[in-house]
Amino acid sequence: MASAFVLVEEKSNISIDRLVKDIRQVCLESNLQSIDGIQDVDSEQNMKHCALGISRPNQQDSDSSVANDMIRVDVYDEPAVHQYRELEWREDGKIYFNTLIIDEVYQNEEVTLTFLYHFLARHPQMIVWIEEDWVYTLSDLERALKTSNLSDWCYVNPNSL
Repeated sequence: MASAFVLVEEKSNISIDRLVKDIRQVCLESNLQSIDGIQDVDSEQNMKHCALGISRPNQQDSDSSVANDMIRVDVYDEPAVHQYRELEWREDGKIYFNTLIIDEVYQNEEVTLTFLYHFLARHPQMIVWIEEDWVYTLSDLERALKTSNLSDWCYVNPNSL
């Protein structure tokens, strides 16, 4: 498992600027470090996509000065081509928008859980889909923080937490 998707119902109208601001605030509040990455803008200079790195503070590899426990978070502004999905097995008929895509989840499960819990606390209407596996809500993430081994939470059915 390599990716997690933070989904919101289509046409929810949460601006990318607000999402990025919330990500930075969540990092401050949860003792994580955010590192700005690339930004893509449209012809009017409106941000349409950006990437951020999120890690534990002061975690550096002595050989390469690269942060350990880092996840990459891609943030998208709706609408964006190829960022919509239907979770057929949920049978709710809803179309979801990939608001955030988190890469490098494998071996960074604790950073991912910490970030996602605090982010969904600000946006409880969102859900997290772990690629090929389960969908987690804010209450699932809260149970994972309290009851699971933090490094295996995303490999466990949220109903069994």
